[in-house]
Amino acid sequence: MIMEITAYQPMLLSDEELIDKIKEGETPFFEILIRRHNATLYKIARSYGLNHQDAEDMMQEAHYAAFRQLDTFRGESTYTTWISRILLHKCYHKVNYGSQKYEQSTDSYVTDYDTAMPSAINKQDTEKKVLNKELAVILEKSLEGLPIPYRSVFLLREVEGFSVAETATLLDITHTNVKVRLNRAKAMLQKQLEGFYTTTELYEFHLRYCDAIVKNVFDRIRKER
Repeated sequence: MIMEITAYQPMLLSDEELIDKIKEGETPFFEILIRRHNATLYKIARSYGLNHQDAEDMMQEAHYAAFRQLDTFRGESTYTTWISRILLHKCYHKVNYGSQKYEQSTDSYVTDYDTAMPSAINKQDTEKKVLNKELAVILEKSLEGLPIPYRSVFLLREVEGFSVAETATLLDITHTNVKVRLNRAKAMLQKQLEGFYTTTELYEFHLRYCDAIVKNVFDRIRKER
């Protein structure tokens, strides 16, 4: 499903403005919210040890639950924090009560970059991008070895930029615990990464997967009507 709203640029609307329009019955605007937050939700789901397909499933469940509960959103926290909290609850129950085992990811999605070869003029930029991708893969594999409590804090704080307070709220821990876990996570990673890490393309989420999630969520919404 590709939304077509051409009267103005809806992508410039804030989350709160989009939510107001959705509450007024303009359901297509929910697509923008899905796409805007997919990358963050994907990283959070993967930080729980879920493989690519399970992460997609949990994201779809979170988006669908958010749509159904949108009337309860009061803006006391950001929409990012609100939907992340929904996803975290679903990941927790999936990991702890789900029947599926979560193998270490061997997905090709993370390293399968289908871009065209650039000209020689862009060689330096290309080498930098390749290096960043390699570092991202190394970081991802290193993060998979961390216990979930440390991995989740690292990802929320260092990758997604949540504040200490937001991270504490999302994970239901104290501010002090956020700081302690982050420091321990960095210490665990330091030897493997020699003190450096990149967050630019960690758990890269390709557009084609984003399209699929939009379609599946809207299919469920339409079935209710």
